[in-house]
Amino acid sequence: MNQNLFGIQLNHDKNLISRQDKTERILEIRVQAPVSTKENGRPSLNLGIVLDRSGSMQGEKLENVKLAASHVLDQLKEQDQVALVVYDNTIQVLAHNINITHGNRFELKQLISGIKAGNMTNLGGGWLTGCKEIASSAREGTINRTILLTDGLANVGETDLEVLSQHAFEIYKDSISTSTFGVGEGFNEHLLEAMSNRGGGNFYFIPKPEQIPEIFLKEFNDLVGITARKVEIKLDLPSSMEWKVLGGWSAEYKDGSLHIYVGDMLSGKIQDIYVKLQVPADDKTSELVLNVKAFGKGESGEVFESQAKVVLQYADPKDVEATPVNHEVMERFSVVELADTATEALKFERIGEREKANQMLNERINRSRPYISPQAAASYQQRSDRMKTGMTEADRKQTHYDVYNIKRQKEDKDKEKE
Repeated sequence: MNQNLFGIQLNHDKNLISRQDKTERILEIRVQAPVSTKENGRPSLNLGIVLDRSGSMQGEKLENVKLAASHVLDQLKEQDQVALVVYDNTIQVLAHNINITHGNRFELKQLISGIKAGNMTNLGGGWLTGCKEIASSAREGTINRTILLTDGLANVGETDLEVLSQHAFEIYKDSISTSTFGVGEGFNEHLLEAMSNRGGGNFYFIPKPEQIPEIFLKEFNDLVGITARKVEIKLDLPSSMEWKVLGGWSAEYKDGSLHIYVGDMLSGKIQDIYVKLQVPADDKTSELVLNVKAFGKGESGEVFESQAKVVLQYADPKDVEATPVNHEVMERFSVVELADTATEALKFERIGEREKANQMLNERINRSRPYISPQAAASYQQRSDRMKTGMTEADRKQTHYDVYNIKRQKEDKDKEKE
């Protein structure tokens, strides 16, 4: 791929599939965002800032949230728009979507400084209100994102993970993405990750209140570095073929193709997406051709498209077995699969099924050993051992966030290769 252009590349673990038996194949779909061509400009932002002001936010947390929100306002320009929503058991729109003029910035800061802690946590209602606010002014060429910050469990209104994450997916398809920020140890990390994964944004764990401004700024810097918006992968697959997308990416099968929603991509970013396929046996044809396309929109609204294909050859089972795997692909795949498994194991550990969590992760570690470093295996073994004995809440949160960053190929990914 040309490092300056939007592109896609398709790799696989083996190029043979069985005539007589179902065959599992691994596809690596590598998508690259173009390098920014705007020297002095950046995309316009349309932001919904949604802040938890429930009783548990009282004190240092809320003060740092105010500081972070004000700092984000300082980074915005007149081309940008922002809506400000706060929630406890009730929802209040402090500012409907407005442009960032000097006067409006001052007024927004005054509103932020007056936020006071309240009662319960209507997370779903607050977030949906923020999405609706920016939807009214979403336009072509802008980056529309709702930023949700909370320190607690959703306990008023809609609280179901599947329902809220499905809402995030539907809203994402309407061009509004969601990033979530969990502060401290009281929030549901699996809910916030699911909402950001399906909502096409980012998830952040903020252990200490004083880190809130720094991490808010990181999200802002990511937003202004986007060069490919609403990136989508379309992989043509027969309806009879079973599939699984790793890494928490939103995906659905429709009209003869698997659609994978990658979201917005930063300038020059390379994102690897892994798909497990169960290829049915077929002794009547000699090959299976898999075509894949990637789509996205550029900084000026231009449409990107790139395509690739892979040809898998049908063969006798003994030849399939004897063919060596692509070790580099399996190394990269195993890093993501292990992180995925750790995320699922953490869910069992949380509800007290420690033996099941430990066994699940141990089995995956053992299967992955041919492709991962001894250091990575030891790191996951330590996580598995802690799941068996029971983890503290701080350990659960940090472990979850570490493996999230690994499977999404963010800054902590390389640590697992050392």
